[in-house]
Amino acid sequence: IAMKQFLLGDDTGLGKTIQSVAALCYLWEKDSDLKAIILTNKSAVGQWSREFDKFTVGVKTILCKGTPKKRAKAYDEFLASEGPTVLIMGYRSAVRDISTIHDLSDYVLIADEATAFKNSKTQVHQTIAHMSKKASRVWALTATLIKNNLMEGWAIYKILVPDLFPSKTQFMNHYCIVRMQSIKGGRRQIPIIVGYRKKDIETFREKIDPFFL
Repeated sequence: IAMKQFLLGDDTGLGKTIQSVAALCYLWEKDSDLKAIILTNKSAVGQWSREFDKFTVGVKTILCKGTPKKRAKAYDEFLASEGPTVLIMGYRSAVRDISTIHDLSDYVLIADEATAFKNSKTQVHQTIAHMSKKASRVWALTATLIKNNLMEGWAIYKILVPDLFPSKTQFMNHYCIVRMQSIKGGRRQIPIIVGYRKKDIETFREKIDPFFL
């Protein structure tokens, strides 16, 4: 809990959700007016709500889903609420409503299934990057930090701990073996990852270790 930004990487089924709920309860014992926003896949919004109902007492859970009108009502309820409060929403809702949630601040941001923003070029990544800057704490949850290549880990940690790694190009040059590939129909070339050096993978692990549970 002393860590404000970290990734919880337990395997699927080992209780990342209940650990997050328990950690929030610990924080609420110290600050009962602290608010939290949970971002997750659309299919898991209801599941998170049921976990709070099952394991907590006195926590107000607000589901942000449905039509724009219903989501606007949820935001109003979240702003007006007093005491332990959680707003639960899907990633796409956050993207659609960024102009509404743009000015929210000082909340605990829990990013479930963090691979949702493993690509730094997406709107989801840009939205979560903004929200993480406004949050007082950021917790990311995923059992699969890296599915395909280290650039996914870079993108996730660029949100969690922005200064942990260098720029995307510098990271790729330092941690990956790349070759330049020509784009069909033009002279431009782009870097393609073709492998990794064992020592660089170990360096990556050492870098994220203080921010990985």
